[in-house]
Amino acid sequence: MTPRALRFQLWLIVAALCGFGLVMIASTTGMMTRTEGAVTFRFVTVQAAAMGIGIVAALVIGLLGADRLRSPLLMATAAGVTLCCLAAVLVFGAEVNGAKRWINLGVVKFQPAELAKLLVVLGTAWHFARMAERARSAWHGVLMPLAAFAVVGGMVYLTKDLGSVVVMLVVLGSMMFFAGAPWWYFLGLMASLAPAVAYYTVYAVGYRRERILAFADPWIADGPTGHHLRQSFIAIGSGGLLGVGLGESTAKLAFLPEKHTDFIFAVICEELGLVGGMGVALAFLLLVATGLAIAAQARDLHHRLLAVGATMVLGVQAFWNMLVVTGAVPTKGLTLPFISYGGSSVIVCLCLVGILDAVARQAKPVGHVTSHTRIGAAVRGGKSLRWQTEG
Repeated sequence: MTPRALRFQLWLIVAALCGFGLVMIASTTGMMTRTEGAVTFRFVTVQAAAMGIGIVAALVIGLLGADRLRSPLLMATAAGVTLCCLAAVLVFGAEVNGAKRWINLGVVKFQPAELAKLLVVLGTAWHFARMAERARSAWHGVLMPLAAFAVVGGMVYLTKDLGSVVVMLVVLGSMMFFAGAPWWYFLGLMASLAPAVAYYTVYAVGYRRERILAFADPWIADGPTGHHLRQSFIAIGSGGLLGVGLGESTAKLAFLPEKHTDFIFAVICEELGLVGGMGVALAFLLLVATGLAIAAQARDLHHRLLAVGATMVLGVQAFWNMLVVTGAVPTKGLTLPFISYGGSSVIVCLCLVGILDAVARQAKPVGHVTSHTRIGAAVRGGKSLRWQTEG
């Protein structure tokens, strides 16, 4: 497909997901906004406003172009703003369900962890584009990015948002792999740190240990996590093949917690059945394929890494959310991009779409090869993926 066709396909998928998200938020929150017999759709209004802000930001990013995203001043500003916001949420953050993840701005609540995901994409692409061949060394290719990640990821972890840390780590590893960094050092370091990470993120924290036990058998597990999963399974099972009908879910009537945020996919499966759930999964699969196709046609390494990073954030978060709801992985507090209620999430997700749009606008024409074309060569026999430059 041509870059122009990929851009059209990208925006078509995103528009469909956003529109569907507004419909499902209206379905899941109608009873929550009923006043004297009338439904106000307050959640839908707030989400639509956030989508409007996100779309404007995405269009601005696309028009400015991906080259503007390699500015050192932009990187310094993005890092400074993100770290300040993370520090602010730790000190002044509003506590919800025992976690300080949001800064209360009065009308809305802002979640700085979403900014951190955007920073990981921008910063990693900028770093490896600057390092070029030196990125294949252990220091520049693994230790330096991990040191920077430790600061950002550590601050996000202190807000009790392990799910976002996991997403950012997967995205970082993927971008390092595509940049040609020595992935075996990365895996070796992760393996050496695994015991300490497992202890402090699972055993030493009661509610995370509860989530692991609920994942093993939610039907006998006590606590809110087991209840979440049981209600999610009941909702999905009730939907069957074709669902009970849009707006007819019973799980959303005070049975299923977080029905409009983390567990909205369970309501989708109940109201629209297996067909609806698979349709959503296929839409995200097509979105990931489109993002990777844009990355394959990117003009240079920096653009390619931006596209890979943006695609991985959207794909990993979407499929992790669906796997959590279906009980395939332990529970983490991650929203379903474009569909779950959450202004910070949808704005950042649309900014990532803007990055993909910017890369596609400056992509090389199909079949066009110049002396500056970067060719990805997957080297077999235990060697890492390398991006080589002709000429």
